[in-house]
Amino acid sequence: MPEDDRVPKALPAGDNQDIKQYVEQVIEIVSSWPGVTTGDGRFNSTTFSLGQREIGHVHPHQLGLVDISYPQPLREQLLVEGHTEKHHVVPNRATTFAIESEDDIKQAVFLLRLSYLHHASMLEQTSDIEEQVENIDLDVEAEIRQLKLSDELRAVLTQIINSE
Repeated sequence: MPEDDRVPKALPAGDNQDIKQYVEQVIEIVSSWPGVTTGDGRFNSTTFSLGQREIGHVHPHQLGLVDISYPQPLREQLLVEGHTEKHHVVPNRATTFAIESEDDIKQAVFLLRLSYLHHASMLEQTSDIEEQVENIDLDVEAEIRQLKLSDELRAVLTQIINSE
């Protein structure tokens, strides 16, 4: 059976164990957020969802890749500011961030939190948040302020939230 060239290769066993531990920390943090559920995804990934919306997924055995789709303007600003990279398979639609060290855990969580807050704001605006997500009490605007975004990134996110 030929290998899929789109799937990143696994690291040697020693390096892979460290990355796997870092990924497990990310999974533990993100899955503790109100309303977030996890599931098994493609290519041995763990998906994070808020209601029926996927906020991102992580591949623990393939370089610790965190893949997230954002609205195009938000994606572009994140790329410009160097927060993440173009997705390794669909570079025009999503982003990929590689967890390579313990220091990368914070950035992976930041990127997933940004996606989480974007999706939570969309659900709030459509009044679907209570229907799709139980036991969530979230002040999206306050949470966004806590992220300490650049002025440009905050402006893009605010424009997206206000236009949805």
